[in-house]
Amino acid sequence: MTVLAGRRAIVTGGAKGLGLAFTVALADAGAAVAVCDIDAAVAAVDAAAWTAVADVSDPDAVRAFVDGAAERLGGIDIVVNNAAVVRQTFPLTDSWEKTVDDYDAVMAANFRGAYLVGRAAIPHLVEHGGDIVNITTDHVHTCGYPEAVDHADAPDCRWAELRRPPLGNATFDVYDAAKFALGGLTHVWARTLREHGVRVNSFGMGATETPMMLAHLERKGVPPPAGLMKAERVAEVLVELLAEGPDGRTGDSVQLWSNHPCVLPAPSLYGRLAEAELKLAQ
Repeated sequence: MTVLAGRRAIVTGGAKGLGLAFTVALADAGAAVAVCDIDAAVAAVDAAAWTAVADVSDPDAVRAFVDGAAERLGGIDIVVNNAAVVRQTFPLTDSWEKTVDDYDAVMAANFRGAYLVGRAAIPHLVEHGGDIVNITTDHVHTCGYPEAVDHADAPDCRWAELRRPPLGNATFDVYDAAKFALGGLTHVWARTLREHGVRVNSFGMGATETPMMLAHLERKGVPPPAGLMKAERVAEVLVELLAEGPDGRTGDSVQLWSNHPCVLPAPSLYGRLAEAELKLAQ
């Protein structure tokens, strides 16, 4: 499959897990991919055309990575803002020190990093058009919010009989807040950049079998749940989203849920509203 032949992508947080799966899928689809991570193991990602150790919350490191990738790849057409951390947070019992440390760590990776990488890459993207994909979570776009989806093909979903509210659980206050903020950034960038041929979408998924997810479950002392998605299939859906090309959706929240078909969905309410607003402005 070479549907992305000639395109040049950057992926953050690409040493393992979803970031690694995204990198491999993009390369297999024909794109040249530059990857960064705070983990030095990123150097072993064979699918990448270039790798760098970089902290996405560090402005200087971000500029060096993005500009270095543009120089080595001959430009940038695709940005996948994947770098993230997951921490459980307990508003009633966390110490003040943990409260501050959790906020700084989660917001730095999950929101500040995406903001910095996107802003550094936008001057490159507007030269020829392209895509920004911000990786979010099913906590902020559920199978029941902002619209209830049909569960005819997902009878095993635990929310098949009840609309799921937009949250993970009571121990993800700062994580969910960061992902909601990333969704807001997605919508504004989509509107700002569409006249320059740059599509901006968020892409969220439910529980996926990755080292980060498995470590999180181990810390909680619970076994992996049924219905874990495979990172490789999730990455194939990302390629399908990018393959829509310049006439594809923008401003959408593309969401996959556990125990639902892992396929590229039709535009959600977010995407439909963005499309309606675009037609109104023409």
